[in-house]
Amino acid sequence: MSNSINWGKIYESTWWGDQINTADSTYDYATDTFNAPFELEQRVVSENGFLESSFCMSLNISNLSQISVETSNIDSDAQAFITAAAITDPTQQLAIDNLVKGLKADSIWTKMKAIYPFVGGTASTHKWNLKDPRDLDAAFRLVFNGGWTHSSTGATPNGTNAYADTKLNPTTQLTNYNAHSSVYNRTVDGDNGWDIGLSNSIGGYVNEFLFTARQTQTISGFYDYNGVLNGSVHVASSTSIGFFNNSVISNTSQKIYKAGIQIAVNANTNTSTPPNGNVFISAVNDIGTSTAIGFNSRQKSFVSIGDGLTDTEAANLYTRVQAYQTELSRQV
Repeated sequence: MSNSINWGKIYESTWWGDQINTADSTYDYATDTFNAPFELEQRVVSENGFLESSFCMSLNISNLSQISVETSNIDSDAQAFITAAAITDPTQQLAIDNLVKGLKADSIWTKMKAIYPFVGGTASTHKWNLKDPRDLDAAFRLVFNGGWTHSSTGATPNGTNAYADTKLNPTTQLTNYNAHSSVYNRTVDGDNGWDIGLSNSIGGYVNEFLFTARQTQTISGFYDYNGVLNGSVHVASSTSIGFFNNSVISNTSQKIYKAGIQIAVNANTNTSTPPNGNVFISAVNDIGTSTAIGFNSRQKSFVSIGDGLTDTEAANLYTRVQAYQTELSRQV
């Protein structure tokens, strides 16, 4: 057996706990010193800075026959987003890759119409839909309006005129009584505004697609609101920070989840139809007056819109989103 281990060309190599010479891809266990066992994390990055694959090697020098190697290639959908959003940071790339793979493993990916991971720290990186990263209205990429502040921890509206137009119309993109919306808030703004919103003031707000983590000390979700609260669910709320999800899986089942746990349910029969317009983030699109209302200033670190989620899927979505936020060191 040779006295050296060669793992080929490496753009980045890191010992867990120790940095090694990235220019030298050969480690000689006969002459070099280290504390066994050790693990090596390798990230292969192309010349333009995009992550192509990751590689992890665990070695125990006390028994050279015990060598375990695990490799994983980046998911093609994750790579499409990374390329479109020009995400070059390896930590952010891996977080996106793990998120996509996790959602697919849990069979949630196919239920999503729009996923906004708010990664990269700028408006040009935050606008992209992870599910369909094309720069088109039809792909539901965000159009930011008003005053926004973009950073590595998310996108923060000013609370007075800021909103993001998803270009997603629930009438044409979602099946009636089969929808969800979720939001990850990192900051509070008191007791005001809506996190996700579409409404029609004509006729007294009888059709709405709304969700807020806190409005008048209440978490509220409206789906196909028909004026008698059959399409709404509410529960008292002490904070708007965290991950919240409003899910409808039938006309007699609407639930609100916080951190993956059900906290409210409405089993009344809902017979109304959804409003016909684009869903806004951090405000409400009032199609009756063609204006944005109900602004809030909560920092957004994740938003999703799609088909309805079961209790298990809602719990799994929280697990994946929280892991994603933790990888980016911005979890709450």
